[in-house]
Amino acid sequence: MLNNIFTSLPTIETERLILRKLRYSDQKDIFEYAKNPRVAEHLIWEAHKNEFDTIQFLNLVYDAYNHNNAAPWGIELKDNGNIVGTIGFINYFEKKNEAEIGYAISEEYWGMGLITEALKEVIKFGFENMKLNMITARCKPANNASFRVLEKCHFKFDGIFQKQMEIKGKLEDMRMYSLSQKDYKNGLNK
Repeated sequence: MLNNIFTSLPTIETERLILRKLRYSDQKDIFEYAKNPRVAEHLIWEAHKNEFDTIQFLNLVYDAYNHNNAAPWGIELKDNGNIVGTIGFINYFEKKNEAEIGYAISEEYWGMGLITEALKEVIKFGFENMKLNMITARCKPANNASFRVLEKCHFKFDGIFQKQMEIKGKLEDMRMYSLSQKDYKNGLNK
């Protein structure tokens, strides 16, 4: 694995955002968006019922950071310092030099282009710093907003894979996407 890439996850700035490691002090911000069933609807996790669920999530994230496993950045708004979501590599396949990306954002910030803005920087980090060959993503077919973000960031639609992922106890079909380093280098990163 890359030398401590997730243990020492760097801070990345965009026009409106700071992507940074999550902290336990982010608990209230995370709970605010993670308790919303509409945010969790298309994701593998259930809406947080209480702040203990959020602490358990942060424990998992810190365990990943500490063991240099794939772990997310918190999405912090520059204008108010609030954490409004997460984005990052949810799986890292060292032998294939490939990673899978995932993200979630507060419903309050849907449709503002924040995930697209963050995703472009995470893609850049993956190809330029991690030297990935491929970045993949998947989403439920009904998650129109998510696959529009992927398409804006030049991911190629690879098809719908039937009964591909277990989500909340049910096998779900998934829209599969990929972006190769070759396509990124050939100018699709604009």
